[in-house]
Amino acid sequence: MERRQPPTADEAPVMVWRAGAGRSVDYVNQAWLDFTGNAFEQEAGLAWTRHVHPEDLARVLTAYAAAYAERSDWAAEYRLCRHDGHWRWMLDRGRPCFEAGVFTGYVGSCTDITDMKAALEERQRSVAEQEHLLLELNHRVKNNAQATASFLTLQANRAADESVALALRRAATRVMLSTLIQDRMFRAGAEAGIEIGDELEAVARSALEITGRAGLALEVSREGRFVLPVSRASLLALIVNELVVNAAVHAFPDRREGHVRLAVRGAGPGRAEVVVEDDGIGLPDEPDRPVAEGKLGLHLVPRLAQQAKAALQFHPVDGGGARATLRFETA
Repeated sequence: MERRQPPTADEAPVMVWRAGAGRSVDYVNQAWLDFTGNAFEQEAGLAWTRHVHPEDLARVLTAYAAAYAERSDWAAEYRLCRHDGHWRWMLDRGRPCFEAGVFTGYVGSCTDITDMKAALEERQRSVAEQEHLLLELNHRVKNNAQATASFLTLQANRAADESVALALRRAATRVMLSTLIQDRMFRAGAEAGIEIGDELEAVARSALEITGRAGLALEVSREGRFVLPVSRASLLALIVNELVVNAAVHAFPDRREGHVRLAVRGAGPGRAEVVVEDDGIGLPDEPDRPVAEGKLGLHLVPRLAQQAKAALQFHPVDGGGARATLRFETA
């Protein structure tokens, strides 16, 4: 096998430099000379600083001096002038050298990151544009939803048939509550995690308030903190919204007083459960199919639970009332 000489710094694909204990550069490789278009004699000592962009020079020299003082690794991003007059962004990294425990200077390298920074800036511009468009979309959705809710309420006030008026008012309430949930989730951000205890309590209180049912009290019990992605948290919020509205509207006829209870707690390792309970008149006659006529919310809840990857169960409560339990994994 032919014995080959080890590669030298001149063969490296990056610009390599070395500086002595006094900070003066005493070596640069061929890639550096090719970049500047100069001979080594024109780059020795501190001559390299004349290639640094004036806006970056003070910052670079400060970092350079601090690294020397601390004998620590250093890194800086700055613009360096190429032989053709173009400014290129460099990532400069240096590491202290020692011989027999004695500090002898630094060795480092410069990597051209201009294209990477340009791509990053373009991505940031794109993200900013998308955020602006999403903000505008959220604003328009809210305006349209509010207009829809107002139209439904107006139609309800004009309806001669009381059952039609009631259906329209419930539809308006559902639109308003869904809009509130959508707005809170939008403000949290798609990539964020939502602490569902805080969110579900806020949703339950809003739902009970918007239904306008006097004489109903909300009791909240929370044990532990459970963070879920926005996509799943929003589905659970919609479910709690529907369950609370359904309880307020159907479980207490003749505007009788009562309680709606929300519980958020652990259900074993990596699992949690959400319970919505009332002390009203109880479930319909068909407990396996709690979707009596007029109760659109209970038609929606099982579908929402399936999307949220949650197990849903309805149970009667001893002494009167109904309980809905959602169990799901938190990991």
